[in-house]
Amino acid sequence: MSSPSIGKNSDGLSIGQVARSTGIPIETLRFYDRSGLLGDLPRTAGGHRVFDSDALGLLDVVVRLRRTGMAIEDLKAFVHLVREDRDVSGRISILRDHHKQVREQMDQLTRDLGVVEWKIAAYTAMEAGTEPPSPPENWPDPVGLLPNPDNFTNGEKEQR
Repeated sequence: MSSPSIGKNSDGLSIGQVARSTGIPIETLRFYDRSGLLGDLPRTAGGHRVFDSDALGLLDVVVRLRRTGMAIEDLKAFVHLVREDRDVSGRISILRDHHKQVREQMDQLTRDLGVVEWKIAAYTAMEAGTEPPSPPENWPDPVGLLPNPDNFTNGEKEQR
């Protein structure tokens, strides 16, 4: 499949301009293009990629899906449905599956963040000489399963 050619003064951005304005490395943009994730990018007469508004819109979606952890193969399938197949139900299915995975990750991150916040509060209380807060609800009691990191000083375990 060949890319349409456009003149030097056409509307659109060069790969360097896109990289500078988005912070996405040029090599990543080239990888996305070679992988077919940006559709059929127009090219200048000299063969340079030109990112038109359609390509920039697709790039935005690709970046967001990658940032939320979508696998390249799933992303390729999604982009194929968008660019070639026009199968809306297939797109919805891929996005619903991805949405479910992202929600599960967010739920886990929320639980993990609760432990981090609790540890900050506990250490802050320790530093202030006050009673530490209770652990988060449903936080497992690792006593006996994991060493207590608070029982280590200068790399040696304190005596109980």
